[in-house]
Amino acid sequence: MKALNGIMDANGRGMIGTNYSSSVYANVLAATVAEVVTVPTGAKCVLFSATANFYANFGAAAAIPATEVADGTASVLNPGLRSLDGAATIGLISGEACIVTMEFYS
Repeated sequence: MKALNGIMDANGRGMIGTNYSSSVYANVLAATVAEVVTVPTGAKCVLFSATANFYANFGAAAAIPATEVADGTASVLNPGLRSLDGAATIGLISGEACIVTMEFYS
């Protein structure tokens, strides 16, 4: 698995973007069916992309909120790049069938 590195231009200035990952997962989600993904060993960061809105939860199953969640346990909508901070699993769910890709970096 590759480390997460920023891209530099010829003058050493940071540009927006990352290197490609050597560890990419693709989960095909059925509408409203939660899945839990085991984080690969050594992964420290994950970059998400999806074909529809989805929710993720780090270290627990994800849920689509049906009412207000004000205790800090809600799943996050369409996360981008995230540090895993030791999370061993990622919960995923979507209100519609979709594909979620996850690029893992060390």
